[in-house]
Amino acid sequence: MMAGSRTESRERRTVGLAGSAVAAVLWGFGGIFAALTFAPGLVLAFYRLWVGTVVFVVILVATRRRLSWSLLKATWLGGVLLAGDMAMFYSAVKTTSIVDVTVIGAFQPALVMVVSRRLFKERLARRDVAWIVLAMVGVAIAVIGPGVTNHREVVGDVLAVGSMVSFSAYWMASKHARQLSGALEYTTGVTFVAAAVMSPVVLVSGQSLGQIKLSDWWWIALLVVVPGSGHLVMNWAHRFVDASISSAISCLSPLISAVAAIPILSQPLTSLQVSGVLLGVGAIAVIAVRQRQPLESPVE
Repeated sequence: MMAGSRTESRERRTVGLAGSAVAAVLWGFGGIFAALTFAPGLVLAFYRLWVGTVVFVVILVATRRRLSWSLLKATWLGGVLLAGDMAMFYSAVKTTSIVDVTVIGAFQPALVMVVSRRLFKERLARRDVAWIVLAMVGVAIAVIGPGVTNHREVVGDVLAVGSMVSFSAYWMASKHARQLSGALEYTTGVTFVAAAVMSPVVLVSGQSLGQIKLSDWWWIALLVVVPGSGHLVMNWAHRFVDASISSAISCLSPLISAVAAIPILSQPLTSLQVSGVLLGVGAIAVIAVRQRQPLESPVE
């Protein structure tokens, strides 16, 4: 009986790890799509969240589920944090180098790793910590391999740090909330709350909602379908994977961005970047494989 239970637990963890990887891959296109739009950061976040809300509500209704008041109360914190993350991330992409934004965001696993130990009592083996650090090093090499060519804007970098902190907090809130609600219900609720929060912010910011071109709608649709699906998949995976591990796997996102930039932005990878991608992907693969083994030498 116990053997069967361990096998089932391992299978769920494996599927959860796979879901985390899929979500990270989908998120990897977010920064690229955002950079290709003409809309200001807050305007882009506003439309991205409201279009996403409509899509998720339609799916919710089609599957005969509903958005209840109790669900909204359970998702308000995640919604506020998601709104903050998107507002600052999209604004950072518009005001500073995408290199700065990506490298700063790559430090999220370190923050999540520290907080999750206290919040969720998660325990990591020392080797896992080393592999997580190695994955972040791979991301840094892959992103800044060709060098920083854009002018460094302090405001944009501060926004990138704020986005990283806000997204880390959203990660924790989502991990906790998923113990109480389904993935689709939670993702719908949190997107709606984020859209509601973003509305007054963009209205008082001075950025006109009319500052959007016809071509922007294509990229907004892709932001909803691709990274938006990533949120749904990751919220599902939260139930089966520790926050620190799923956050480490999210290091795949900037690596995917670097690779996707080849066909989308016509930016070929240098040999140094290729080495960074391979290092990062390899470290993440080791982390995932080790999570299927018994925990050894926990960090106290």
